[in-house]
Amino acid sequence: MTTLLDPSSRSLVFAVFSVFVVVCLMLCVVTGADEDDRALVRSDSRRLRSWQQGIAMGGDTTTVATVTVLVGMVATSGFDGLGVMLGSLIGVLLLLVLIVEPLRGHASLTAADMLDARGSGGPAVRVSWGVVTLLVCFPLLVVQLVVVGNVAAALLGQPGMRGGCIVVIGCVMTALAVSGGIRGTGVVMIAKSAIALPVLLVAAVLVLDRFGWDPGRLLDAAAGGSMRGEAYLRPGGYTGEGWVGAVNRIGQTLGMSMATLAMPAVLMRAISTKSPRGARTVGRWMLGELTLLYGALAVVGVGAAALVGEVLREAGPGAQVFTPLMLGRALDSGGILVAALACVLFLTALAAVVDVTLAAGIALGRDVLGASGRRPPGKGGGAASRWSAASTGAVSAVVAVVAADWNLVVVSTLWLAVCGAALAPVLLYALYWPGFTARGALWCLWGATVLSVAALALSPYMSGTPGSIFPEHDFRVWDVTIPGLVTVPAGFLLGWLGSVTDPRRAAGGAGLRGSSHHREMDTV
Repeated sequence: MTTLLDPSSRSLVFAVFSVFVVVCLMLCVVTGADEDDRALVRSDSRRLRSWQQGIAMGGDTTTVATVTVLVGMVATSGFDGLGVMLGSLIGVLLLLVLIVEPLRGHASLTAADMLDARGSGGPAVRVSWGVVTLLVCFPLLVVQLVVVGNVAAALLGQPGMRGGCIVVIGCVMTALAVSGGIRGTGVVMIAKSAIALPVLLVAAVLVLDRFGWDPGRLLDAAAGGSMRGEAYLRPGGYTGEGWVGAVNRIGQTLGMSMATLAMPAVLMRAISTKSPRGARTVGRWMLGELTLLYGALAVVGVGAAALVGEVLREAGPGAQVFTPLMLGRALDSGGILVAALACVLFLTALAAVVDVTLAAGIALGRDVLGASGRRPPGKGGGAASRWSAASTGAVSAVVAVVAADWNLVVVSTLWLAVCGAALAPVLLYALYWPGFTARGALWCLWGATVLSVAALALSPYMSGTPGSIFPEHDFRVWDVTIPGLVTVPAGFLLGWLGSVTDPRRAAGGAGLRGSSHHREMDTV
């Protein structure tokens, strides 16, 4: 992978990236919030217009793994990779229809406020929500840092510098999150989208032009380039065949939909929408951006199968993160497109890590430390969230160095599984079921988290195959690698069971507490 860029293109990439980082840092410092929690999270962000919020929320759902691992899946697996995109779009639709407007009406600063407002919260639930949020954000941060570290080292032509690249880039991104608050990170997200979307659309146009704007010809070439023939256009390339493949495919769509609906960084921005009308405007811009983006990524992935499928197959699974760059090399031997795509990867990672780090810092500072009474003495809420964000970013960079050789799909599946099975059911129950109680929230949060981790620990992702984290051992008990079909219904079941068996549950009590708290919150 050291020949992806010539020296002049390499210099261009890092010049553009450096300028972008400096500009973003200045914007974050200028637009950043003060030390108050409310300014850090909500009021300050409301200076963004609704269409800007929509673009930022669309960018929140687009991580560097989306642009690399997902494109690589489409290039090597075909139909199954496209299924992941479909699941994500379904999740966005559910978010816009079911979550955005009611969440902004009940949550003051974080989603845990909504649980209090609806009568299913309390200190224990707030701490649990914060901890599970961290369990979702942490693997997501690790994936972003590992991908961008690999790409940076390859572009430098120095694979041995990967660890250093991860640490340096992690520190830069953490500094942006700490200095900017949600409005500053929103500016970063908008700038990233303004660069990434046009570049990916240009790449998609070049792919279609290469095949005469004939989708049938492109798909035929992709089927041949992948060496899978007609199987490329059928399910099973990634999820497998038989009952295991069916469980994986359904779990993939269900789990991706629920995880997209409850992504912490997206919820953080949904809370800050200005009004019901503003929420609808946010939704239109977010959906429009993601429709264009996923359409471009699908064409780029299929084009990669057609043009560099043989190279990808020979390079192995680890090369999937370089799929967009390899396609750019095939489309433009001069290196300009490769340089542009490399900038897209850097900027996407920068924006994703900045926003996820901020969401994790707020969860740790306000929900975990604040509710447990361990907030540092003398520190305001905003300061605690900033210090928490800095700590989270630093630890993520260290762990990313250790996990740099792991299968990134495993780490991505972990955060998706926990988010979809634990956070999404609690969110939906709290908004739409008046009988949902604190006990139901705790059962769902912890039960679904433990079940998701156990399902992945006992799968081929962890042991028994060459691509496992521990390939020399074999302690798997089933062959399912995407457990959403099991874990998501289990999360809903645990939430229901915990609520209906709660001895403190009284008819109408939950709704009364929620209404009272909501009135108090509206007067703040």
